[in-house]
Amino acid sequence: MNSISRPKQSAPRSLQNLTILSFNARKSWETTSIVLDKCAGYVDIIMFQEPGWKGVRRQPSTRNKEGDVACGPPLHNSWRPFTEAFDNRDEDRAARRVLTYINKRLDVFKPQLRSDIIKHRDTSIVTLHIPQPRRGIPHEFNILNVYNDGETHAAVHELRRISETLPRISLCAGDFNIQDRTWDEGAVNQIRPSSPFMRLQELFTDLEIQYVHPINRGTPTRIPDDENLRASVIDLVAASAALINQEAFLLELIPPPSLLGHWCGRAL
Repeated sequence: MNSISRPKQSAPRSLQNLTILSFNARKSWETTSIVLDKCAGYVDIIMFQEPGWKGVRRQPSTRNKEGDVACGPPLHNSWRPFTEAFDNRDEDRAARRVLTYINKRLDVFKPQLRSDIIKHRDTSIVTLHIPQPRRGIPHEFNILNVYNDGETHAAVHELRRISETLPRISLCAGDFNIQDRTWDEGAVNQIRPSSPFMRLQELFTDLEIQYVHPINRGTPTRIPDDENLRASVIDLVAASAALINQEAFLLELIPPPSLLGHWCGRAL
């Protein structure tokens, strides 16, 4: 397990120097909790795919004398989880597959879960409000978190369906479960118009964002448990031209801060 020790940061006055982590926790409560704890001192935003999610308490019920199970994610003193209110439902029902945490240092930017725009278990938008934006950066910094199921591609389909109603996206990151030679030299090019890759490219075009190559290009983001299977790149980051053109912007793939999960995409 990696040992991470970074000095705590004070509240930023602008969004110029943010560290954003995108990470698939493989539904592990322990992994989600470890990442929150280890990254609290130096990461500003964590975009989880398949976060830990379970029953966390019982609350009064008119139908169940033992109370209804309230399900939710891990909580941490340094982080605000941007999800709707904890679900009053059984643990066996489908849980959310994306969850964005914002470090409390960023409270000054009044982060907001945009459930008024999209309600879907596989994608979410969180908006940071910028009182004095820099040139080329809008007043709202919109972060799109995506888990795209490899069988149904439901997230990409839903986002394409409502793309005209979405705000301008600044940064999109997630586990897309799509292989293509554009970002994975070991994969083949998908040239069929109806292929998942082409649908994703059309979505990026609709949202006016573009795929960002990491500085350590070629690093696999998913290492299969089966050693006989090929490691691949399925975790992606896309951003607006305004953000990419910022002098300090870069994307780096780093090992996960726990024993489980995909490699992380870290945008600086």
